[in-house]
Amino acid sequence: MEKELTYSIQPLLEEKEGSISGPRSPALFAKEMAAQVGFKYNRLARLWLADERINQCREDGGLTGHDTLIIGAVYKDNVWLSLWVDTGVGGVAIASAFRSDGSIDFVELYRQQPYVSKLSQKQVGEIFQSVFNDPTQINIKS
Repeated sequence: MEKELTYSIQPLLEEKEGSISGPRSPALFAKEMAAQVGFKYNRLARLWLADERINQCREDGGLTGHDTLIIGAVYKDNVWLSLWVDTGVGGVAIASAFRSDGSIDFVELYRQQPYVSKLSQKQVGEIFQSVFNDPTQINIKS
């Protein structure tokens, strides 16, 4: 039986003097993935997982420090979300979804990763549904 997922969401973008910025590493990662994959985004958040083994590999007797990030876009009448693992030298897409579609597109490459623990489809669905229900969780801070 799958244990309950405990997590929190930290919005990373903030508006200062009319321009939007975020922490260097996640912001560069989001920009790079958007350019490579061909999407536009206006939201970026870090997903903090209580189970630190999720989306991490064993390395030098410990765990890697990979970030799990939500890269998304909030539109007037819809929300698009994508979930990524920032590995430091690239990234692995986990899934993406539009609120209006009601379905989640999972990425097969994520399932093949050698992470100690991975998010299940059900868990990703819960995370996305939480943000779809309350998109203010990923709002740009002012």
